[in-house]
Amino acid sequence: MKNILSIVSVVLLFSCQGQNKDIIRNVDAIRFNQLIYQKEEGIIIDVRTSEEFQSGHLKDATNIDYYSDDFSNKINLVQRDVPIYLYCRSGGRSSSTAKKMLKLGFKEVYNLNDGISSWISEELSIVKSESELLNKKTNHAVTKLDIENFLINNQFSLLYISTQWCVPCKKLKPIIDDLQSDFKDVNILNIDADINKSEIIDFNVTSVPVIILFKNNIEIFRNIGFISKESLYNQLVIINR
Repeated sequence: MKNILSIVSVVLLFSCQGQNKDIIRNVDAIRFNQLIYQKEEGIIIDVRTSEEFQSGHLKDATNIDYYSDDFSNKINLVQRDVPIYLYCRSGGRSSSTAKKMLKLGFKEVYNLNDGISSWISEELSIVKSESELLNKKTNHAVTKLDIENFLINNQFSLLYISTQWCVPCKKLKPIIDDLQSDFKDVNILNIDADINKSEIIDFNVTSVPVIILFKNNIEIFRNIGFISKESLYNQLVIINR
């Protein structure tokens, strides 16, 4: 009986390890570089401080400071059904983040072994960025009444829910701006998910960016995550027929 229990314990141990291995993968800098640029979908997250981030970071990386008070809230807004690529300075903070994300239900997480230090030692490219505080003026606080009036007073209403720190949001913003001029009958309201947390609860927003299109105050289309200009425009053409 004791031997049977031991065998069962070993099987369960390897099953759990295998399950974690399928979700969190620790990879070296060369492999990490191959992974993030060979897949169209995926989110790169730098969990260092903003000062560390601005001194040099991976191209297209989203900065979510591991030590910030709103770290957990921001991680919760990250899209869960795409690959996530994590790194920090030497691997400690990103490893802890990977474990948190596993508990939150993320499906595929890659962690950069030894952090950006190993990336630099392999002479892989980094970019430097200035503070993005000036961009804070692009979105503002709205009330639930503002949103209700917007939806009621327009036949076609589009809510674009995003954040300042989300790189997929930044990539999608120019498409949303073009949409405003290309589809005159679609009225757009930009909502910052960080500033307007309580105001978006009723819309069941679990990650950003989110596009929600309404016709006569009834939701008719929703997209979570980045969407190409062609795909979005095709969807709007179909809806407008």
